[in-house]
Amino acid sequence: MRYMKHVIQALDEQPLVQFGKYKFVINPLTEQIPATTAELLQSATNWLLVEGNFKQATKIVGEEDKGGILVASTSLATGLPFGMARWYPSGLEGQVAIAFDMEYTRGNLYLNGVNEEDRVIIVDDMISTGGTMLALVEAIQSARATIVDIICVAEKVDYGGVEKVAEKTGYRVKSLLKISTTGEKSKVIQTL
Repeated sequence: MRYMKHVIQALDEQPLVQFGKYKFVINPLTEQIPATTAELLQSATNWLLVEGNFKQATKIVGEEDKGGILVASTSLATGLPFGMARWYPSGLEGQVAIAFDMEYTRGNLYLNGVNEEDRVIIVDDMISTGGTMLALVEAIQSARATIVDIICVAEKVDYGGVEKVAEKTGYRVKSLLKISTTGEKSKVIQTL
């Protein structure tokens, strides 16, 4: 399938940049280096739509950083509304605040637009240590919504985030691609 090949090419054999003890994959989908093409975004969205449980969901949720474009694109493709976790508070009634700690920052996530009756699918670009995903799950649970699925485009297998989320929450995170970051460049080692 063309969309799979396009996403794999964007994330395989890409330069890695060391940030503290973690490595980041420099790529066009999550870092916009080079700029994200409409075709690449459509390819990632198409693959997410095939593998994600969008039919059981009434809302998409993600965080505003790198995964925000995927939340918006899957919302447009499915017609489902979305709620967004932000890194700053609005102070509006109903906002859920949850502390998080990930590989390059820590602070609070502030979730908007999620209600008790919602059946949520979490969409994100990449899972590394699992810190952001743990906060998203906690925020959605605090809003008393139901999580029906969690899906990411890629997983950095070297940092154990998927395992940590499963251990602490019982939820399975699906990742379209599993990426190793142990060398000088990223290496796609498995696809969903």
